Parts: sequence; structure tokens; C-alpha cells
Amino acid sequence: MSFKDDVKQLRMQANLTQEELANRLHVTRQTVSTWETGKNMPSLEILHTLSQLFDISLEKLLFNEEITMDKVKNQPLANQIDHDVKLKKRYRNWTYTLSGLILIVIVSMGILTCGYYKGVANIDRVNPFLSYKVGYTKLPDNKKVAGYWTSWFTDNTMGNEWTKLTLTTGLNPGLKHPYVMAYHKGSYVKEARIIPRADINHLYISNLNALTSLLNNKGNTATNNRNLKQFKTKIHISDTIQQIHVNSF
Repeated sequence: MSFKDDVKQLRMQANLTQEELANRLHVTRQTVSTWETGKNMPSLEILHTLSQLFDISLEKLLFNEEITMDKVKNQPLANQIDHDVKLKKRYRNWTYTLSGLILIVIVSMGILTCGYYKGVANIDRVNPFLSYKVGYTKLPDNKKVAGYWTSWFTDNTMGNEWTKLTLTTGLNPGLKHPYVMAYHKGSYVKEARIIPRADINHLYISNLNALTSLLNNKGNTATNNRNLKQFKTKIHISDTIQQIHVNSF
């Protein structure tokens, strides 16, 4: 008998309908029908599953013979098909694993990027692509009590790296011109303390003065309005405040 007759006979001997056999093999009933009419043949993986399901060798299932030798490799056909099926499963598992790893990387990068631009301190804290910086700002004049407050910090002497940080430093110990130094990674502040103005490079002070002047003269020009908008919507700014201030007037 041919394969189409064998598979139909085996199905009927097992008291299975085409629908029931299809469910066990995770295919459609129409697919089983095409096998039994000779219009199609199962894949190697399905053939392997059929031989296990009906407890019959692949040689017997395909050729109605117990042993069929592959003349090229001189091995039983069943061994080669079994080997091919295992390789297919292995490649499929590798593909799933690699796809999973790529998905994890993409999701992780998305979370880290979103956390950075949204100013999520807990995400920035574990972001391996960020490095710690030292930023400076003036202690707010209304800092009468201990608690959290938010301000823009200048992160370099060039005045083109700014970060909006939320932190607490405690009360002013009595300094006449108090500034704050923050050791931070993105929006995550690891340490902050109040320091006197004399301990700060004058370029940082100049940057902060230019920012204060820009913020206090809001609405004078369309350019100024556009520049001020970024300070309301962003957490990190890479722009030279000195140059913005000059171009806004």
C-alpha cells in the first residue's frame, strides 16, 4: 500500500477521525484529508510524530518496509529523518532564544531611554550607559526648611550640559552665598551638599547667572519664548545658555 492508504488505515485502526488526528498533530482537518487523498505529504517533523503516535517505524510508514537504506549515506532512512527533525527543532529553539534576547534588548533600551528623557531616577540609577557627573546650582532663596526641591544644574564649565534635578540637602548651615553640588547619574542624585560660592569655578557661576537672567526675562521675544519652553518640557538640555541668552535679546 502507499502512504495515503497506510495513514488512513492507521488512523482508522486507532479509532480516530480526521479531526481528532489533526488536533493531535496541531494541523487542520483539511491537511489530514490531503494526506489521505495523496494530494500532499507531511513534513519530516509530522512524519516523525506520526511514527511515534502509531508506534510504527518511518520505513514501514513511508514504504511499507522495515528497513530502507539511504544509498548516499548508507544509513537507515529513519535515522536520517530523525536527525533532520532534531536539527530542525534545535534551529527553531535557537531562533526563539535569539529572538527573545533581541526583544529583551529592545525593550530594555526603550525603558532606559524613556527613563532618561522622563527623568525617572530609579531607572537612571541602573542605566549602564550613563556616567556620574558633578553639577552645580544656587540654593533656592526660599529654602527655609528641609525637604525636596527642583532646580537646573550646570554639569560642565562650557555651560552646554544641563540637568533638572529633584533632591534634598537639608538646611543652609549659615553660608552667605550658598550653592549646591550634586553628584548625579542622569536624574538619580547619589549625593548632594551645600557649599560656599568660593569653592566653585567662576565659569559655573557665570553659567548659572546667564540661566537666571534668561528665566527672569521671559516673554520678551519669540526666540526667548521658544528657548524658555524647553526648560518647562525637558529634563536634560544640551545647549549653551550663554549663547541662548545673547540671541534672545
